Amino acid sequence: MSPDATTFRSMDCGEFERSVDAFLDDEFEPLERVEAEAHLSGCARCEALAASQRRARSALRAALRAAMGPTTRAGRAPEALRQRISAALEQERRPLWRRLLSPFPLAAAAAAAAAALVIVSSHAPSGLLVEEAVRKHHRDLPLEVTTASVGAEAIPGWFAGKLDFKPKAPHFAGQQAKVVGARLSNLRELPAAYIKYDLPRGRQAGLFIVDDPDGRFDAGGRAVEIGLRHARIINSRGYNTVVWRQDQTVYSLVSDSGEEDLIQMVRASTPEP
Repeated sequence: MSPDATTFRSMDCGEFERSVDAFLDDEFEPLERVEAEAHLSGCARCEALAASQRRARSALRAALRAAMGPTTRAGRAPEALRQRISAALEQERRPLWRRLLSPFPLAAAAAAAAAALVIVSSHAPSGLLVEEAVRKHHRDLPLEVTTASVGAEAIPGWFAGKLDFKPKAPHFAGQQAKVVGARLSNLRELPAAYIKYDLPRGRQAGLFIVDDPDGRFDAGGRAVEIGLRHARIINSRGYNTVVWRQDQTVYSLVSDSGEEDLIQMVRASTPEP
């Protein structure tokens, strides 16, 4: 069972500040919302932050309505566009049997089908476990061990005896990624090792390592070949994630770096031992 399903903790101020936009956009999962609201009930500072952000959003929406309203120049579509929209709406209002019998060129049908396939393939939802990895990396929970306390070389060994498997981390080139620290985590029902890295240009990355002998980790995304690794790339919530498997171990590298930078980082790393 997932630790999140059996334990409860409220957020701290840092977590809430980093996630206030997601909170106001209703992107939190039920447990996260309970944690956030528990924190807000006892923290006047964060409650004031949330209220201020709500007011700013309301003011922005009001300004946009005023600037883009139907009576303004910016809010009135060109006549040709308005006519096309009206025609499309009229087509939708026609009875189904008339629409089915209306002439519809075969080429147009093929183009529409192809467009639909492109949309479906381009926007296929990524796996739930990857979404969980992105969410947990974004929350930036406190690390349990840092390089300042034990040194970068000791970080992988810190997990010994703390998980039911022995996580083996790839070695990323020193100039590309510097280990910051680590903590225990989980991706839904799968216990995970989490290692955090500092990257060039102020970027960060988090590596989740899980044991998946039953092949439950469905990453989604698109397939890529990175050296000898068969990987998948997923874009979600402003983050890029590279997922690959080594035997029964799955690695999920989440970062706010560009997709190509992340691929180069994985390509330049040494294979898992």
